[in-house]
Formats: sequence, structure tokens, C-alpha cells
Amino acid sequence: MKVKQVPNTDYSLAIRYKKRDGQWSEWKDKGYGQFLSIDIVQSQIRLLASIYPSHEKQIEFKWNGKLCDWFGNETGKLIELK
Repeated sequence: MKVKQVPNTDYSLAIRYKKRDGQWSEWKDKGYGQFLSIDIVQSQIRLLASIYPSHEKQIEFKWNGKLCDWFGNETGKLIELK
């Protein structure tokens, strides 16, 4: 999984979803920028997840190059949504 690193940004979001055949889709870069608040990032994650309402999803939320959970805590894990 590779998310494009853009200079002068400190967070990025990518998503993939489980297809009907059980395979995961390719990762899609969906956002990056300067981190202003966790509320803004959570709102963006909700919006991303709403695009695939009936699919299991994985969100890659990287903050300062580290995988983080829904609350912005460094976990090293993807955010899993069903």
C-alpha cells in the first residue's frame, strides 16, 4: 500500500473496499493536507466510508507518516469499517 507523499502535508487518507468476490480493491488516495483537527479528519473518513455503504472498508489514516486510528492515536493499523 503506497500513498503518495506530498511535500508540506502531515496527514493523508486512502481507502479500499472488499468487492463482491471477496477480494480487496486497489488503494485509492483520497486526501492529504495539513492537520488542523481530528474532527475534520473524522468527518472526511465518514464521507469516504459513505461512498461504499454496503462494503467492508479499510481506511489508511497516516499522520506524520504513521498509521493512526479514528482518534489520531498511533497504532500502526488500518481503520476497519463494516
